[in-house]
Amino acid sequence: MSPTANRLRLSATLVALVVALTGCAGQSSEQPGEHEVITVGLRFMPDTITVAVGTTVTWRNGETIGHTITSGAWGDVNESTGLRGEQAADGLFDHALAPAGQPGDEFSFTFTEPGEYLYFCQPHLTMNARVIVEE
Repeated sequence: MSPTANRLRLSATLVALVVALTGCAGQSSEQPGEHEVITVGLRFMPDTITVAVGTTVTWRNGETIGHTITSGAWGDVNESTGLRGEQAADGLFDHALAPAGQPGDEFSFTFTEPGEYLYFCQPHLTMNARVIVEE
């Protein structure tokens, strides 16, 4: 097995261990509202949201750990682990979400141009999502 494959396997194991020990991936009973994304179980829910130009999308942290909402490309997602192998912030937005229930646990951004906007959480390699903006 290659060194890269070994690192990915070790990373996936460590992520699973941390999640199990901290309980941060517990499922929330909350459901996202219209034009809203919630962090749950080290994922964005929903992972794809489609909105019209001029819509403000709000991200809300549903977990007891911090996350980022960082715009930019991501790729090379491992089918077995869900871990991304690549990320590149593009500077459109980059916001640190405080843990749920603390000041700063929400972030909003208004999309003024049509297109597909990828984003991710910098420290959590399983958190990859997109906003599709239509005319």
